Amino acid sequence: MKQKYDIVVADSAGNITIFVLTKVPRSEYAEIAQKLLALKEYKGEQVCFVIDDDSAEMCGLEFCGNASRSFGLLKAKKLGIKGEGTVTINMSGAKGPLEVFVNTESDFTRIRMPLPLKSQSLDLATIVSGDNALRMDFEGITHVIVFDVPAGKDKFEGIKEYIQNQDDPPAIGVMFYDRKTREMTPVVYVKDVDTTYFEGSCGSGTTAAAIALALEEDHSVGSFTYVISQPEGSISSNVVIKDGQLQSVTIEGSVKLSTPIAVEI
Repeated sequence: MKQKYDIVVADSAGNITIFVLTKVPRSEYAEIAQKLLALKEYKGEQVCFVIDDDSAEMCGLEFCGNASRSFGLLKAKKLGIKGEGTVTINMSGAKGPLEVFVNTESDFTRIRMPLPLKSQSLDLATIVSGDNALRMDFEGITHVIVFDVPAGKDKFEGIKEYIQNQDDPPAIGVMFYDRKTREMTPVVYVKDVDTTYFEGSCGSGTTAAAIALALEEDHSVGSFTYVISQPEGSISSNVVIKDGQLQSVTIEGSVKLSTPIAVEI
């Protein structure tokens, strides 16, 4: 039997998140998400379930930076904030609250991202050519940044299998970054819904790539800003390093929100 759901579609630099406003049990997340992602007219790449005005969960309980800043704008508009303001949200995959700066007139958003729990160099010579890759583990997602290697499904699958043989994170992203063009192709796998997308953009992947680039800089102290072009848009990230230690990372950019839509699936 078909059910009706209220949704909002968010476009953050071409990374499309479908927000489900109707409350549903977590046990139904995967089934509902698969049906929504199958609706080609929305071009969804991921699904996020709104718990209440302050909290939301990704389908696979992973973390998503673009969904987080989109949810911040959604909350700000529901609160009736005019112009600039800051809201606090809770998102799956993040242990603590997240602050999102918004401008409801220009739909600009900026979020301070969770820092990686750990990072390590990887030798992926048997899977891809080029420089050694960098693995970065965040709450809710593991990213691998690969430099100067063209993106490809076979390469992604090889890296995904390599990571899964080490452990089993809820989501795996491979960020194929070209240093010359400063362009990145993000590919993300979410275990619970068994989906792999060559995404329009990736917020947490942008964070990982910006950190990797900042750590290559010659200075142990500084504020570094990178505009990372991705297939459907660009995301700006600012990285602050002090005494050789990572202090903070933000990502920013505009978000387009649809009006609420009633769907029957």
